[in-house]
Amino acid sequence: MPSCTINNREMHYLDQGSGFPLLLGHSFLWDSRVWAPQLELLSQHFRCIVPDLWSHGQSQPISEGDLSIEQLADDHHLLMQQLGIERYSVLGMSTGGLWGARLALKYPDEVASLTLIASYLGSEAAENREDYLELFHIVEQLGELPSAVVDAVVRIFFCPETQEINPALAETFRFDLMFLSPEQIAGIVAMGKQIFTRSSMIDELADIQCPTLILAGQNDTPRPLAELKQMHNLLPGSQFAIIEHAGHMLTMEQPGEVNQLLANFLASIDGVQLDSSELVFV
Repeated sequence: MPSCTINNREMHYLDQGSGFPLLLGHSFLWDSRVWAPQLELLSQHFRCIVPDLWSHGQSQPISEGDLSIEQLADDHHLLMQQLGIERYSVLGMSTGGLWGARLALKYPDEVASLTLIASYLGSEAAENREDYLELFHIVEQLGELPSAVVDAVVRIFFCPETQEINPALAETFRFDLMFLSPEQIAGIVAMGKQIFTRSSMIDELADIQCPTLILAGQNDTPRPLAELKQMHNLLPGSQFAIIEHAGHMLTMEQPGEVNQLLANFLASIDGVQLDSSELVFV
């Protein structure tokens, strides 16, 4: 997995395929592997750049300093600059959608399109924010993720139907959480505190200039349908789709449907030379 130095920190990323570039941002507590079902298709037609967030996957653990959405956007902007990529589409899942939207707002000449997956640009509801901060405090004091916390996180990320039909997804996630290093946990806590106390970008939605696709999981607990419908209503011209039988991790829970929607949307973007009839859905 290649890496580059961003602000004196080592960021690791996947670089697969060729063609028009895509920048894919994963969810909090995951890493670039979350995009595996999409890369199987998209890397056949696009150059896919898939970084690991700080303290996630193979990227450097960071527990101090600015880990805000604004800074994460700038870090990924610097990544694309170092790779010599001047124009690209952003696919952001959950936290990846937060910094992806900030990229689209701050660098409109670079971002050709934006896909927001299970991602809400508003601030965290006060009750949820306090619950998350209390959870981070417990983890910070213990220096580890206790099994009860891991179980709760798994229930939040996957809908009950997925856990019953495809238990391997949940079990793999549970395993990964149990074996995070102390350095990673410290960095994840530090980032989480900043993410879940973020300022709202809702008032800036109408300023997003590029074509935007919003995907919502029908049974997403942390990001209810109402939140994503609100964004769709506030963003003129945006496309919106609900993925049935899916929770927060809809890219993994229903990869076939998500892949088709992504491929059709990306093929419609100006400057992307791709005939959608060439795409083979998986």
